[in-house]
Amino acid sequence: MKIPQRILPSSTFTCGPSQALKKVENTPLVKTFFERSHRSPSIAQEGLYRETTLNIKKLFNLSDDYTILFFPGGATAAMDTVVWTLTKKSISGLIFGSFSKRWTKDSNFLDGIKKTFVSFDYKKENYKELDFKSSLILLTLNETSHGIRLPEKILKDIYTKKSKDTLVAWDVTSWAGMNQVKPYFDIMLFSTQKGFGAGGGTCVLIMNKKAIKRAEEMQKTKKIPFFLNLNNALHFAPLYQTLNTPSTINIWMLNEGAKYMLKHGGLKKMEDLTRAHAKVLLDYAKKSNWLAPMIDKAEFRSPETLTLKITDDKIKDTLVNKALKQTKKRNLADGIKKFSSISENSLRIACFPFIDPKGTKEFIKLTKTLDYIAKHLDKNLKNKAF
Repeated sequence: MKIPQRILPSSTFTCGPSQALKKVENTPLVKTFFERSHRSPSIAQEGLYRETTLNIKKLFNLSDDYTILFFPGGATAAMDTVVWTLTKKSISGLIFGSFSKRWTKDSNFLDGIKKTFVSFDYKKENYKELDFKSSLILLTLNETSHGIRLPEKILKDIYTKKSKDTLVAWDVTSWAGMNQVKPYFDIMLFSTQKGFGAGGGTCVLIMNKKAIKRAEEMQKTKKIPFFLNLNNALHFAPLYQTLNTPSTINIWMLNEGAKYMLKHGGLKKMEDLTRAHAKVLLDYAKKSNWLAPMIDKAEFRSPETLTLKITDDKIKDTLVNKALKQTKKRNLADGIKKFSSISENSLRIACFPFIDPKGTKEFIKLTKTLDYIAKHLDKNLKNKAF
């Protein structure tokens, strides 16, 4: 299959590590502080780490009640840390995909703890089966495996119903940088490699004063491994330093992303842009006769990582993926893959802001490319899209 070069997009549509800003792509490595000590005042309290912290706070509209940590190991390490350090005698959470399941599984190392995990059905909206009196509630706002998201009305209701001693923790890895932030959480964490177009292996962990107080309390009542003890990381926060040596390159990339967002309309603009990207794909799917949204209820459908099911048996996601790889274009070298645990014939496409920061041109090219591939795979396909 030889796809015409004129219709091929030049952006990356995989879900992470994702498309970076052109400035980031064109900056020499030596200018990203990768040779500098993370304990140096000119990098920490007087430089990059402080600037990034303040930019994230400004972007997310966070008050001084919130502390920001740069945590090594990505979201997975931060999830373990939150569960180990902040759980008292009970824990609860919603399971509706691979990432939310991963987080709740983290609690398996906790003995003698009451666990109330709910298999969430977005069609039934059964989130009220949560234990609102548990010490910690775990929520993944955007399940990139299936493309399900939790709408604001549910997040607000959970935060309203929780007990005074309950902490609500959000994993917003595939949500951050693409949505305006409402304070319905006590802990929020996200890896940097999606909406902000930075590298993997670094996590931003945000805690309010109530969560910090819990961390201090739990240190007195249980043994916590050094790396998993949030108190150790919090000790360095006033100095804008980190517990372990971080990836300064990732923090630099994160800061460049935050600065761009602040300069170009903030999270409201990024939210609008992400949805405009998704709309191009959804409009194409509606006009085509081989694609449809995986999640039929729009309010529960992720526009950030959009999953489209393939309804034509002659077109397989593996073949679409292979055709994209065969273009030999660097940005399409990984194709467009469904998540590994998903059995349905489908495509998972990132719609993050930096994939097409000036509009929807790249997404229009992607639909033309997908249309070309589909017609090649099914000679009888007669799409109305183009």
